[in-house]
Amino acid sequence: MTNGYDIIIIGGRCAGSSAAIGLARAGYRVLLLERQEMPSDTISTHVLWPDGVAALERLGVLDRVLGSGAPKAHHFRLVRGEDEIVAPIVPFQGIDYLLCVRRLYLDGILWDAAKATPGVDAFDRTSAISLRRDESGERVIGLELKGPEVGHRYALAELVVGADGRGSFVAREVGAAEHDITPPGRYWYYGYFSGVDLPEPISMTESDTETDMVGSMPTNDGLQMVVYGAYDDDFAEFRRNHRQGYLDRVRAHPWFERVLHNATLETQVYGFSGVRGYYRTAHGPGWALIGDAAHQKDPLVARGVNEALREAEWLSESLAGGISVDGLARYERLLREHTWGRTLNSRVLMRPDRYMTPEQGERLAMATSTPEGLAEYLRVEYDDAMGFERFFSVAR
Repeated sequence: MTNGYDIIIIGGRCAGSSAAIGLARAGYRVLLLERQEMPSDTISTHVLWPDGVAALERLGVLDRVLGSGAPKAHHFRLVRGEDEIVAPIVPFQGIDYLLCVRRLYLDGILWDAAKATPGVDAFDRTSAISLRRDESGERVIGLELKGPEVGHRYALAELVVGADGRGSFVAREVGAAEHDITPPGRYWYYGYFSGVDLPEPISMTESDTETDMVGSMPTNDGLQMVVYGAYDDDFAEFRRNHRQGYLDRVRAHPWFERVLHNATLETQVYGFSGVRGYYRTAHGPGWALIGDAAHQKDPLVARGVNEALREAEWLSESLAGGISVDGLARYERLLREHTWGRTLNSRVLMRPDRYMTPEQGERLAMATSTPEGLAEYLRVEYDDAMGFERFFSVAR
């Protein structure tokens, strides 16, 4: 490790590691820091939509991700009561499937790939203590850090990138402003089951009612990830015994009662009370934000990992000609342009009672009543050719 780099990235999971790979390929000297030991797990959505899978392919890690044992799901199954519709995944850049990859595997693969990329120095178990600024106090020029391999020292860089999640140290230190805030509307809990009696074809399955939903996909190690989300009005009651409440409510959905009848919950039940949606100012003098540090939406649409991978690409592409205000501004425009429609979609799905118009409700109900219509609607989540505005025919 040296004291001088072009770019320092704080946060070494999917956003930070993928950004390190892209920026190093663009010719930058990159210092990548992660406070946790890698690989390690984290609470997260797991689903990779086709655009996220395509991003992994461009990074050169898709074969390793597929080798981790997460099956391809070429279909999406929507269940309402006893009725179900199975739709194929419309291809995006040649990818016609979804993946559900546990973060222990995905982040570990990306971390290892970043460490092996020429131009990247990567250290886990290493924390950022404070940002360093120039004499004016306006521009970030590096940071103070501490870890078992690097000791306690300073490192300088032209750009410090916060890829450190919704509680971002970088965002807090620079006072990144928040806007377009969406209050939490649902709580979310998930676990992993063995012995699930799944019908063909392998699919991402969603069973929903007016106020709750269950989503599921096969993941690594022969397990089935099952997530439960409900309006947060009764969260205080649910959390008193969240494990039993999770099991009871998942099995209250008839389709899941059947497929989980002989299944075993192999893990603890992970969860959180809700997610506040937001955008943060994504760049300033000597700093930038990517991943959940920059932007977050409700987990119902399972876009977090995908946005992190894409934002890493947009940052790398925007800085390919050098670190500049114009390049960082271009990155922030791309982030907004590519995620805003999906933010609107997450709002209307998270709490239709708050955000969905009657016209949108009718359009969605009509589209999701056939396999063809459902397949087209799913493209809102991964293909800009079928954005939220086009699907619902409303102005931004």
